[in-house]
Amino acid sequence: MSAGSDRLDRSRLAILEHLHRREQRRHPPADALLDSHESGEGQAGTGARARPRRHHASGSWFERVREALDSWWRYHPAHMAVDIARPTLSSYARRKPAQYLGIAAAAGAVVFLLRPWKLISVTGVLVALVKSPQVAGLVMSALSTGHNPDDDPPHEE
Repeated sequence: MSAGSDRLDRSRLAILEHLHRREQRRHPPADALLDSHESGEGQAGTGARARPRRHHASGSWFERVREALDSWWRYHPAHMAVDIARPTLSSYARRKPAQYLGIAAAAGAVVFLLRPWKLISVTGVLVALVKSPQVAGLVMSALSTGHNPDDDPPHEE
């Protein structure tokens, strides 16, 4: 009985460690991203696209919103599709840039002519946005990254 429970505990710990390592590889800390960028590592794939988080003492409203949107995009379902398509599209663009631009222009013209934004009402989009579970996290991260100068200790001169 004891040997079986010990084995079960070890396997649970191994699974948790594996998941933790995988999560750290997927979303490395900001210091690791900054170090790898400065050293020239991680120039290919998603590492080059990831931005290190910036926590400024006097972060502007725009910076806080951008960080919140970056956090939201990191967990969006379409993020994986973009990560998968990016290498293929970039290699195609390097090989045939004129054809790539022509295809992009044709796709833009099709979207403009079909006008998919007219198919959904603005209120429908707002209701779907409010129902989204990520909105609470987005709002909380936007509000929590702020810095109040009144919280700083007084400077003695």
